[in-house]
Amino acid sequence: MTRKMKSKKVLLVNLPFEKVYEKTSLRGVAPSTPPLGLACIGASLLQEGHKARIFDFNLYDEKKFIEEIKEFEPNYAGISFVTPLIKEADKVSKIIKKINKKIVVVCGGPHPSSFPESSLKETKCNIAVIGEGEHTIKEIVNGKKLEKIKGIAYKKNGKIYTNERREFIQNLDELPFPALHLYEIGKYKVPKAIARNNPVAWLETSRGCPYGCIYCNKSIFSRIYRAKSPERVVSEFKKAKQMGFKEIHITDDGFTTDMERAEKICDLLIKEKVNIGWSTITGIRVDRVNQKLLKKMKQAGCYMVYYGIESGNQKIIENIKKGITLEQVKNAVKWSKEAGLEVAGFFMIGLPGETEKTMQETIELAKSLELDLAKINITIPLPATEMFNKMNEKKLIKTLDWEKFKFYSTPKSVYEHENLSWDTIEKYYHKFYRSVYLNPRFLLKKLSIRWI
Repeated sequence: MTRKMKSKKVLLVNLPFEKVYEKTSLRGVAPSTPPLGLACIGASLLQEGHKARIFDFNLYDEKKFIEEIKEFEPNYAGISFVTPLIKEADKVSKIIKKINKKIVVVCGGPHPSSFPESSLKETKCNIAVIGEGEHTIKEIVNGKKLEKIKGIAYKKNGKIYTNERREFIQNLDELPFPALHLYEIGKYKVPKAIARNNPVAWLETSRGCPYGCIYCNKSIFSRIYRAKSPERVVSEFKKAKQMGFKEIHITDDGFTTDMERAEKICDLLIKEKVNIGWSTITGIRVDRVNQKLLKKMKQAGCYMVYYGIESGNQKIIENIKKGITLEQVKNAVKWSKEAGLEVAGFFMIGLPGETEKTMQETIELAKSLELDLAKINITIPLPATEMFNKMNEKKLIKTLDWEKFKFYSTPKSVYEHENLSWDTIEKYYHKFYRSVYLNPRFLLKKLSIRWI
């Protein structure tokens, strides 16, 4: 006879994400959506019979957080964070421990997955989850001995121990639906520049990216591509709509990596008349689309596609191991417009090997494409990426103060570029926006500038 497991209480914490955009060009217009990762973790806990809540610092302040801890009395607290938020993670973990030292604080996400030991050293967290957390969090909260849990680092008797990595989840259909109901859905608003209707739900249809771009951190989902079935994806679309979401943003590393599967998803969305708008906001590859697929995406409710273009110089594209051609870029944008889709382009400036000539070529390419939205980012060598490691070997990295590794900022305090001064990089960064958005063709097409 098996003993019934005692239900535990877990408070999942979403850190104030606007901190990532402080002192950047996106301050004040950063998107606000219920984070998908915590909803997935919450769903796994609920499936096991535990009680889970989510506290979002983007909606409430520290005083409310303290009240929540005292009222809920959690046994565990889970904090997910990216690199620039490690100081916030430390601050929150200290608040938790000050209220009740017995609360076990678990951290996860991109930074703890990349640097589990230092994440534990730099915060009051007890356990760091490495990689996917749905199965790991269940074993932690169920009380399995820490030394027997794969995919964690943990503190014990003043020392830090790191266990072997957990195997990646192969059948994503077996995972419970994300517990988006744990959020106060109506409180989230996405700027009109990147959403037609609020509230917006983030949904994933696959995990992992098989490509090798040197600027990308794959510490959580790796290069092993795994996908949900079209039937499961459409069920999640329907569920989100039933919950009151008005739009869906696909958060995959590559929604169209398997183009045949993407087509089947569209076929089902059309057949079952799901009728909700969606976009590929985290980007799809220009070499993983064709005219047939793009037309089906439009028919299935997709209204905007985002492409990772990065550079207007083929040699720079090769330097970053993007694996695409400028011809593919032009075709993808052209086909998307022909299908009736709005098109956004992601670009980077200050990439390895960059010169004034190559940066100007990026500007010229962006001007020549029929884009509805163009975003450029000054290159940030994120920790645990090939780019970061190579720059570190060349002694170009100036600091390991992770709070400074912010997108949409000028990272002059983070690293030195091998060829260019920061004044030059910034000049072309601002020139990009002036040239693209003040381009007469763009102004004629848009009555108002959609700017991020």
